[in-house]
Amino acid sequence: MPKKLNKIIEELFVEQQIDKLKDTKQDIETILGKDFFNKHIEKMFLKKDKIIIHTTTIEAKTELNIIKKNFNTKIKLL
Repeated sequence: MPKKLNKIIEELFVEQQIDKLKDTKQDIETILGKDFFNKHIEKMFLKKDKIIIHTTTIEAKTELNIIKKNFNTKIKLL
C-alpha cells in the first residue's frame, strides 16, 4: 500500500511539474539567500509551463530579472 501511494504522489509531482518549482526555489535561495526568498517573494506557481513569481517590491523583481537568464525554465515575474 505505501508503495502505491508513493507512486501516485510521484506521478502527481511529475504531472504538476512541482519539481520545477522546487528546483527554481532552491536556485533562488542559493543565489540570493533564504532571507531574500522569505522576505521578497509572495508566491510562486506554474501556469501554462511558465513559473509565475509574485514579488513584494520592484527591487526584488529587478534582482530576479538579473539572474533569470541562469534558469532553464520560463519565468514570468509579476
